[in-house]
Amino acid sequence: MVSNYIKIALRNMWKNKAFTFVNLTGLVVGITACLLILQYVSFELSFDQFHSDSDRIYRVANDRFQQGKLIQHGTITYPAVAPALAKDYNEVESYTTISNPGTFKLRKDQKIYEEKGLYADAGFLTFFTFPLVAGDPETALKAPNSIVLSESNAKRIFNAGPSQYPALIGKTLLIDLDTAPYQITGIMKDIPANSHLKFSVLMSYQTLARSWGDWVNTSWESSDMWHYIKLREGAEAAALENKLPAFSDRYFKGDKVSGSVEKFHLQPLNKAHLYSDYEYEIGQVNNGKAVWTMLIIAAFILLIAWINYINLSTARSLERAREVGVRKVAGATSGQLTLQFLSESVLLNAFAFVLAIVLALLFQPYLNQLIEKPLSFDLLTGQGFGGSAMAWILALVFVSGTLLSGFYPAFALSGFRAISVLKGSFKRSANGIWVRQSLVVFQYTASMVLIVGTFIVFKQLEFMRKENLGFNMEQVLVVRGPELTRWDSTSIDRINSFKTELRRYPQVQAASSSANVFGNRLSRSFNIMRVGATEGKGVTFSRMPVDADFFETYRIKMLAGRNFLPTDSNQDSQKVKNAILNLSAAKLLGFNNAEEATGQKFSLNGKEWEIVGVVSDFHQQSLKHAIEPIVFAPFYTLSGFFSVKMASSDVEKTVNLVRQKYQDFFPGNRFDYFFMDQKFNEQYKDDRIFGQVSSFFSLLAVLIASLGIFGLSSYTIAQRTKEIGVRKVLGATVGSIVALLSQDFIKLVIIAIAIGSPIAWYGVSHWLDDFAYKIEISWWMFAVAGIAAIIIAFATVSSQAIKAALMNPAKVLKGE
Repeated sequence: MVSNYIKIALRNMWKNKAFTFVNLTGLVVGITACLLILQYVSFELSFDQFHSDSDRIYRVANDRFQQGKLIQHGTITYPAVAPALAKDYNEVESYTTISNPGTFKLRKDQKIYEEKGLYADAGFLTFFTFPLVAGDPETALKAPNSIVLSESNAKRIFNAGPSQYPALIGKTLLIDLDTAPYQITGIMKDIPANSHLKFSVLMSYQTLARSWGDWVNTSWESSDMWHYIKLREGAEAAALENKLPAFSDRYFKGDKVSGSVEKFHLQPLNKAHLYSDYEYEIGQVNNGKAVWTMLIIAAFILLIAWINYINLSTARSLERAREVGVRKVAGATSGQLTLQFLSESVLLNAFAFVLAIVLALLFQPYLNQLIEKPLSFDLLTGQGFGGSAMAWILALVFVSGTLLSGFYPAFALSGFRAISVLKGSFKRSANGIWVRQSLVVFQYTASMVLIVGTFIVFKQLEFMRKENLGFNMEQVLVVRGPELTRWDSTSIDRINSFKTELRRYPQVQAASSSANVFGNRLSRSFNIMRVGATEGKGVTFSRMPVDADFFETYRIKMLAGRNFLPTDSNQDSQKVKNAILNLSAAKLLGFNNAEEATGQKFSLNGKEWEIVGVVSDFHQQSLKHAIEPIVFAPFYTLSGFFSVKMASSDVEKTVNLVRQKYQDFFPGNRFDYFFMDQKFNEQYKDDRIFGQVSSFFSLLAVLIASLGIFGLSSYTIAQRTKEIGVRKVLGATVGSIVALLSQDFIKLVIIAIAIGSPIAWYGVSHWLDDFAYKIEISWWMFAVAGIAAIIIAFATVSSQAIKAALMNPAKVLKGE
């Protein structure tokens, strides 16, 4: 019986090639897109799930309020927080503390290897699941100057394979300018791609205590550490969070640290990747909204493809009515006919699924390259989305979708009355037409939402690219400072001489040095107070040390006062130091304008600072962030960055010139450079990738919907060929016939636009909430998307309508 069903299904699919092609194409494209998107979603949802007890691990976050206003929302906090939590609350089973210095220069045999590293306490390797392949995780990070390397580093630095790892234990490396050797105490497996913590080197946290003192374990005054805690079995995070206000009051009585109110809360480890809106983020993060949006797009694509099958199957009901009638007269029951039509649906979907897997494997490397993530089918059966749950969900979706998309056509076709069909009195069901129209409306509602979403995403990205940032970063080459050169009495002279030498060449317009560059989160200074103010309320500034050439290099306008002078210094011995503020900082101190602030003083860290100048506001970070109040201090050190404003369009020649001079002034240091505009725009990388990927899959959804309406219009128009012939005989023009045949579909698209517009408005408004500076959502954006949807639908339908309208009426009516 089953083989008979399959034979008949194959015969029908071959007989109706056009029907099969349209349905198969829609399903293959839809399932392929769905498979690729599900791999991406599974990867993003799998972050940190490989850790044992990941559901009991939380990150301690710290909010700081000043004058009732949130001034810092960060993942960094004070060194003593985690030990105090473990001591005060029985719910805390264990904890680990880390510090993030960024990159290290590992030195071996005069070779330098730059690595991303962390300082981690002794419990780190037993707290998290980062397995060692050599060494003891209990003791590897216990002693000062201990270092743990990844397998990749062991191979790159020592050319060592797995069998040689144990022999590396006890060997030493030098790091940066530290003269004390670091002893290798462990080799760990490479960090998984789905870990929010990214590093290739671990160093003992107690190394910091050796250099900086025991404050790295006991201080409540410098928020430079990250803490993770593990709760005991059965302990509730919400209950512990309710106790944290008392914890803050206990250790921060009278706002003794910064004139601020400290509030702590717990972030689940499994949410650290997708749901982190924190400053000073140590981990790799993504936008959870974007990930779930991609999942919605996948669902839309699959639903649209299945709707095509339902619509085309039911539209062919007249063609298959006589087949049903004959089968019933021959003794077939409604149940047998239902199974027959369901088998056709299952077979078509199975073919589509196999082809989709092949296409997904072919296109997967290109998608991986675009989004820079290691997607694979292993994610659907491995640790993604709760182990193999994604594979089961995918199987369930496929089976249920296949059955549901096949059930309605099977039920509708098997329900025909044999006597009515064979007597020729069978008519189309009004309910069937209503169902098809509703499904078309759903398809184009989804298409409208996707078109609007794609359009507004690209408008926002365009706005961010073109918005005036308040500084000029075009043609600016940035070189990292000489980290392997020690500070001495000649350092300031070498810095100034290096910049002066560069400016001698016509390829260079300006050169400056600074502690930070644009796009980075700046450090903050708290409890800043205006000298002589009647009210003693402190404020918070971001701080950015720069030299006297910085504002000229980046074309930042000086509103009042003067620039820094070479004689300005930032030495602690000075009684009054000099500073420059941006306009936002001046206004935060209570000054009405730049001129009023110039010459006034404020107190910071127990010292008085004179405001010698005020510059215009600019966007230090992306447009997702509000403009910061910034205090600029004189900068004359070797660390940091050199910014070189290039005058020549010959970029390669200018880079080579700067490289040569850099090596002359700072020999032995690696020439590490980037371009400021590229660095700044990296902040939009995830948004740009999201825009590209979502627009591509949204286009696929619209094309699948158009493919469905193409097939549906073909069958609908085919049923009206005699009517078209009569109208042409009576004098109807081609244009009037095309309009007649198209109007029913266009009405459905207009209804879809009316339904989809508010849904799209809600979705894009929610997405734009992540940006401090964003475009205004205007009615014309929906009008453009609506017109685009109408044009697509009209072009799809009219191609068939024109063909029908051009037919010779004599051929159509000759059988009458």
